[in-house]
Amino acid sequence: MCIKQLEPTEVVRDECGTWIHPEFQQYMKDHFNNAEWVSQEQWDEMQRYFNIETTKIYMESSVSFDDWESMMDSCDISKWEPITPHGFFLIDIYFGEDDAEAIFAREIRSESEVPA
Repeated sequence: MCIKQLEPTEVVRDECGTWIHPEFQQYMKDHFNNAEWVSQEQWDEMQRYFNIETTKIYMESSVSFDDWESMMDSCDISKWEPITPHGFFLIDIYFGEDDAEAIFAREIRSESEVPA
């Protein structure tokens, strides 16, 4: 499988505050047909395909309990603005089984590309 570098794109969240990177969404649809779960091996292959590494932030650990409870009860995370880790960009923000989650990605660069 070839590598297709995933790049940042404009984030326009819906009325509930969710959003997914269109290329990431298409990959997930093509390979997993909207499965509820993917294995670590499948996730690693997706990261390799897009030449990215990912990290996840959970809303519960980044807002007050009152705000978390209010947003989860209303099914509206539009007020949640997770802090993007340095060098990363958002690829998915959504409701998980027990919490809202945001997935961020960044390009994997060879060591020779990193400035000294």
